[in-house]
Amino acid sequence: MDMEHRQALLGRTSRLEASGPVAARARGEKGFSLIEVLIAAGIFLIVALGIVPFFTQAIVNNRAGADYTQSTNFAKSELERLFSLPMSSPALQVTTGSSAVTVAYYSKATQTWVNPLPGTDVALWTRTVTIRQFGLNGLLTGGAPGDALAAGTPTAFVHARQIQVNVVSGRAGGPLGGGKQVTLSVFKTF
Repeated sequence: MDMEHRQALLGRTSRLEASGPVAARARGEKGFSLIEVLIAAGIFLIVALGIVPFFTQAIVNNRAGADYTQSTNFAKSELERLFSLPMSSPALQVTTGSSAVTVAYYSKATQTWVNPLPGTDVALWTRTVTIRQFGLNGLLTGGAPGDALAAGTPTAFVHARQIQVNVVSGRAGGPLGGGKQVTLSVFKTF
């Protein structure tokens, strides 16, 4: 074989190699092989599966926070409404026993507080308001306010009323946790 023929053959081979993947790497071109991509995807999957519980816990915590906020807002608004009433208001009177208890339900259908709850409706929240009246005569003699005064006690002996509002979520437990409960209380004096 003459020299020209060899160079022609080598030239063709060089051109063939120059167009293939080996020549691409030899020229410094970069890329990933299928194996490298699969290994990277596997590592990413392992890391992603390790992070998923954090997202689940964040959802649970957000739902619990929303329940606490909603129940606190419901309790606070009712407490403020009752506190703003005059002491002689019928809503603050104890008519039987030593406390007046009122229960209301937050209707899913009407999105309002109702009592009683219609038979087909669902209570999203339950609000219980308890009113107790106290005399402060015990404090004047160095003691404690004592037990709540019974209904029918003359108004001259009733010096304060305790307003207690308890709001409970109607949401049952589940993957996102159960409903929350908040109780707020205040004393209203003459």
